[in-house]
Amino acid sequence: MAGQPATPATPPPNRDGAAPNVVARISQWADDHLRLVRNISTVMAMAGVMLLLRSVRLTSKFTRSSDIPVEFIRKNVKLRGRLHRITENGLEIEHIPIALPAISSWRKEPCGVLLIKLAGVELTETGKVWLQKELKPSQVLWFQLLGKENSALFCYLLVNKIF
Repeated sequence: MAGQPATPATPPPNRDGAAPNVVARISQWADDHLRLVRNISTVMAMAGVMLLLRSVRLTSKFTRSSDIPVEFIRKNVKLRGRLHRITENGLEIEHIPIALPAISSWRKEPCGVLLIKLAGVELTETGKVWLQKELKPSQVLWFQLLGKENSALFCYLLVNKIF
C-alpha cells in the first residue's frame, strides 16, 4: 500500500527559499477568497454612504423648525415640501425628504408641518387670497431657507408653473 504524502505543517518556501511572511499569507488568503473580499468591500461602501447621508440629514424629515440644522439655514439650502394650507401666519408645508428606497420602506416618518413665512413679504388678506388662488393644496413646492425666528422659517418660495 502506498501511503499518501504527508502535508507539511508549514507552508512551502518562496522562490528564494524563505518561508512566506504575514503579508504573503494574507495576500494568498484574499486571492483564494476573492468573492468574499469583494462582497465585504461593497457592503462596507454602502454602509459608509448610508452613514454619510444620515449624518448630513438629507434623508431626515423635518417637522419643526428646530429640527433643521443651523448649517442648512446658513448655506441657504433648498428643501422640497407639500403645501398643506395657507394661514394668516404663513404657509404650512410638510417637508418631503430625499427618499432612499432601502431606508424609507422600513422607517416610520414623523408627522408635522413647517411654518414658512415668505421673506420680505407682509402677508395681507388680499395676498393670502392671491396665494390660495395660485397655489393648490398638496402642491409640491421648493423653499430656500434664509432664516429662522421662533417656530417660523423665512424662505424664498420656488414654484414650478406649468403653462
